[in-house]
Amino acid sequence: MLTSSKAKILQLVDSYCQNAKAGQLKSFSFLIGAANGTTKELRRTNIQKQCEFLEQLRQQKTKQGRISILSMDAGVSNFAFSKFQLCDNNPLPKLLDWQKVNLEEKFLQKFQKLTLNPIETSQLVFDLTEYLFKSEPIPDVFTIERQRTRTMSSRYILEPILKVNILEQILFSNLENKMRYMNSTSTASKLQYMVRSSDPHRMTSYWCIPKEETPMGSKKSKSNKHSKDSRIKLVKEIVSSSILEKNSRSPTKLVDFSDIWDNRIRDTLSKKNNFKLCDILEIQDSSGVKKDDDLADSFLHSLSWIEWIKNYENIASLLNSTTLSKAQCQKVFDYCENKIQSLKHLQNTYNSN
Repeated sequence: MLTSSKAKILQLVDSYCQNAKAGQLKSFSFLIGAANGTTKELRRTNIQKQCEFLEQLRQQKTKQGRISILSMDAGVSNFAFSKFQLCDNNPLPKLLDWQKVNLEEKFLQKFQKLTLNPIETSQLVFDLTEYLFKSEPIPDVFTIERQRTRTMSSRYILEPILKVNILEQILFSNLENKMRYMNSTSTASKLQYMVRSSDPHRMTSYWCIPKEETPMGSKKSKSNKHSKDSRIKLVKEIVSSSILEKNSRSPTKLVDFSDIWDNRIRDTLSKKNNFKLCDILEIQDSSGVKKDDDLADSFLHSLSWIEWIKNYENIASLLNSTTLSKAQCQKVFDYCENKIQSLKHLQNTYNSN
């Protein structure tokens, strides 16, 4: 049941959406990570759904003084996750954990490959679920990147894609059911977290300029390859800029790091100018192929949700009244436009480096 303050904010958001033009709705939707809609009414519905979820997170953060998010990029040989925490007393999220795991080598017997045997898959995902809970504090939100079901234009579902889809589905179910079971049987503190699928397109759209909009781009460019390269480069820039920039209000300083990650990153930067994200994690060959896109995606999924929460918080503060005025609508519109311009400036800054 909605609390009165929660219901009021969501009512004001809906009132804003009813009065907003199509372009204003698009900007609002983009900044909170809502699903796209082909009509104004559908976009408004999607905004309301996303705001209901973000309002839960906002109230959780207000109650605890902090909120943490663990985001996963599912893969059998390259399973990656990152965990960020956002506190009331710091505008910057802090990286608490960042890992890449070869699930076969970690949870199956030596040299064994994961098959489509349900007993084997069930045990592996159970072990993975327990492993995720070793990373304290227990997150308030788990997100799992939604997986594709086919390779490009192929009408066939390849076995590796089938495996990772099964992994995604069972992991989502395990996380949900672990909380249900623990809360129905345990007399100890209840588990309170949420599980969400995270749309890779929404994450990529938030952070990366399409290839055709870059100076050297064209519509015939291989946009998928560009997007992957852009995401990896972006995370490298975010990491290095956030370490080297001492001013916490600098537009290029987006994150803080716990001591262990601060030391690891500084050590990597001191050794290599052209570093890989795998170098920061000190990943050995046994942790899967040394490719950075899984690490970059898990990092950006977490950071995207942090950004969407922060944007929603700022918009909610502008709507904090009993009724909605034209002046408030204009403030929300101005905030959205200014935020989008600052994101474009950030993207251009990183692309020029």
